[in-house]
Amino acid sequence: SPPPSQPIQETPNTAEPVRPRDLRSQFTSSTAQQPISPPKKKRSLRPYIYATLFFAFGLTVGQYTRLIVAPPPLPDAGTKEDLLMIDFLKSRAEKLPLVQSLSTDPNWVSYEAYSSVAEEARKARLTTGPLGGARALGGFQRVFYNKISGETVTVVWFGGAIAGWPGVVHGGVIATIVDEVLGRCGIRQFPAKTGVTANLELNYLKPVISNSFYVIRAVPVKEGYTERKGWVNGRVETTEGDVCVEAKGLFVVPKTYKLKPI
Repeated sequence: SPPPSQPIQETPNTAEPVRPRDLRSQFTSSTAQQPISPPKKKRSLRPYIYATLFFAFGLTVGQYTRLIVAPPPLPDAGTKEDLLMIDFLKSRAEKLPLVQSLSTDPNWVSYEAYSSVAEEARKARLTTGPLGGARALGGFQRVFYNKISGETVTVVWFGGAIAGWPGVVHGGVIATIVDEVLGRCGIRQFPAKTGVTANLELNYLKPVISNSFYVIRAVPVKEGYTERKGWVNGRVETTEGDVCVEAKGLFVVPKTYKLKPI
């Protein structure tokens, strides 16, 4: 008879349980471990553009200010350079719309302001002597006279040497030329064709800029005008018609002494 079967004894499994392998380590690289740097920002050109614009603006303003505060020396009256400047200003004045309009109107006659004054006598006059030449009042000054109304329109160049404040014509020079223009208009109404200033009033409304053309209008006040006394209204305007100075003058013919006709 077969021997009795012996029970099978199971040996205990002492091995550690198999753990799942971490496959992530196989895909890691040295570059992945480094921190990712943010993208570099592009440098803006705006500061450079602003700096260039401010530099150009400052340079332009500085040059303009220098020319106004300390302008280059102007040629003396009567020199070759002064005569060339006068010819240039005359060519510019001929292109002004007002000059072209009045020159072609049959109701207006025109002449140069001091054409009736002899060359020898001009040096002794304020406006043709010390204030002569293109640097002052001698650059251009043409008178237009209306034969019907008696009004006069004078186109004048204010030079750069007659400024009180830099770039602004001196008020005394304005009063001088206004006195002449209004007097020229008022005296034409007198039979004696002569007279003197008895009263002159000016209201300065806007600055008159040097090195520029201006228009001085003078109109006789018909009411109350006599053979020996009369008022004249006037104003200084830009070539565009902006009023800078308003004026009023009284002109009389003296009784005690005789004057030469003007």
